[in-house]
Amino acid sequence: MGLKQDYKLKVSNVAVYTNLAVKLKSRTTKEEANKEVERMLDKKKLFDGYKWEIEECEEGGINQFNDKLRDDIIERVGQEETEENIFWDGIKAHFELNVAHIFVETNLEVQLKSQNVEEAISEVNKLCAGKKIFEGYEWKISGCSEQGINAFDDQLQDAIINGISQQGKIEDCIEEVSS
Repeated sequence: MGLKQDYKLKVSNVAVYTNLAVKLKSRTTKEEANKEVERMLDKKKLFDGYKWEIEECEEGGINQFNDKLRDDIIERVGQEETEENIFWDGIKAHFELNVAHIFVETNLEVQLKSQNVEEAISEVNKLCAGKKIFEGYEWKISGCSEQGINAFDDQLQDAIINGISQQGKIEDCIEEVSS
């Protein structure tokens, strides 16, 4: 029996609301971790020496680290008590800072229903033209074990459709996956 061919639509550099996590250097107490986060925020040195990633993403998932992302994180963490965002990961034996609902530029993907490339191109054209790209499709952040997207709205839909058109030909956005 031969392998069945599946197709995914991949769209690069789309801004979505998602949750972020960063492993802290503090390993002894939550108080120490809290002080570390406060120093990071005060000095605005969030990305120096830290590996930020979208929660549940093995490859990080964040395409762009810039001043806007830094300021958004600082604002979000500042809305609550810092220690409410710090968690001990007993499996990996470290503290982690989690920041919810941050606007991040990342790559998205969705499994298509088509059986060949021509059908996949037609399917993507119909999705974009009908502006119903979320109905019956499970979009997720590329490289993430879970969906990772917090808000499916018209703004995200327009950003995805715009991203597809900016990538050139539709077939450049379609990836064949053997299963």
